[in-house]
Amino acid sequence: MAGDTVRTWGDRGVFRPRELGPPSLALGAPWRLDPVADVPDTVVEAGRVGALEVRAASSRGASHRFDGVVRQDAVGVTELAGRYVLTAVAGGVAAATDTHLGAQLAVRHALGYLAWTLPNTGLGALDVADALRAADRAVCAAGPDPASRSTTLTVAVVELGPTGRGHRYRAARVGNSPAFLLTDGAFLPLFDEPAVRDPAADSLPEPRRPAGRARGVLRSGQALVLTSDGVGVPVRETPAGAYLAEAWSEPPGPVAYLHQLQFDLRTFDDDRTAAVVWARREEG
Repeated sequence: MAGDTVRTWGDRGVFRPRELGPPSLALGAPWRLDPVADVPDTVVEAGRVGALEVRAASSRGASHRFDGVVRQDAVGVTELAGRYVLTAVAGGVAAATDTHLGAQLAVRHALGYLAWTLPNTGLGALDVADALRAADRAVCAAGPDPASRSTTLTVAVVELGPTGRGHRYRAARVGNSPAFLLTDGAFLPLFDEPAVRDPAADSLPEPRRPAGRARGVLRSGQALVLTSDGVGVPVRETPAGAYLAEAWSEPPGPVAYLHQLQFDLRTFDDDRTAAVVWARREEG
């Protein structure tokens, strides 16, 4: 009887996560509440800025729900003066004891820096990597043992452009939180991936590798996608890439977007975090 209860716990029917391969061993087990009351299991954001559609979500992975571990990722999206969309995704470093605090600090201070500096500089003169440095200072200054707050961080700014001209974007990152341009049904990486990663060299605070930078123009029907590795790695290496490319060919509703992020695939049980900015398709 107890075994049947475990197997049937959770969402059923149309709400059940899409299975993309062998099912996760942790997904069907009851969740344990995590010990940090002010970090919710899941957050969802959605909005429209002119011709840009925005969706963002961060959710505990099945393994963290099974073990009762706090969500270690963080995500933030906001608009500035109806002209810019600002996005940030931070992926916690599992070995760090307070990585969720580092992720939250990194997102908050990176977006705060961009909101403060963009009105004075404009996108053309902005070095988005300066937002990473602002986040790094915040993570370092938050208390003793900054390494306990280690986190990755990827940030992007999309500028609302004239009709038919596309939307300029700038992005920067530290660590292994991937970013992509979703175009013609394919996820194209924004950043080069190093052959070997060292978490100590590839995360805040005080990363030893230089920040990655990317820039371009978001065209009609394309999407800029920022993820933690819990989404970015399966997008690159598993059927999740084809599944999400089809699901995100058009902006889904907020609830559908969250459901799509909850796909079920064994061994890919980490936190799921993604922020997506679509350039809506132009009519005619």
